[in-house]
Amino acid sequence: MVQLLEPTDEKPEAYKAGYRNMTEIGKERVRRAGEKIKSESNNKDLDVGFKVFKLDSSNLNKWNPDYNNLEQTLIDTTNNFVDDRSELDLVYEIMFKYGIDLTFPVGEYEIADKKVYSIGFGALLICLDDNITKEIAIPLVEKIKELSPVISKVVFKDNGFASDSDKTNIKETLKANNVNEFITI
Repeated sequence: MVQLLEPTDEKPEAYKAGYRNMTEIGKERVRRAGEKIKSESNNKDLDVGFKVFKLDSSNLNKWNPDYNNLEQTLIDTTNNFVDDRSELDLVYEIMFKYGIDLTFPVGEYEIADKKVYSIGFGALLICLDDNITKEIAIPLVEKIKELSPVISKVVFKDNGFASDSDKTNIKETLKANNVNEFITI
């Protein structure tokens, strides 16, 4: 369902019940329909949840250098993520940009003391933590083997690596274990 943020008229019952826009009415209708399906089903564990997305600007800061002060521009862009966004915001943006269905399950694992998001049971793994070292490579490969996706892509935060050698070692370890899609953002 796609809904523009259209305000409700002040006279109808929906407005009096606290629904200030059509989006809120739509979400409530989906909730009620899900609960009705659940109550009529023999399966009380039926998942009738849904996700709500809001169109917004990118979670990544664009490179827009001030050519008169490149040093300050470089300092200001060491973190290329928009400050007030969550990691999940970025995870869903990455999914969207790769054309991955936003209804795919998003799991979380701790691998080598780092949070790793798994989308589609290992088809896409995303680590946005800091101080990532080569120690994550082998446990990450083991997790990919455990999940056994047909193909696996791995995304890291580019400035999250402890060093350039850690980044290179991780990339080569993944490559040696048939994970050829190593992406940094």
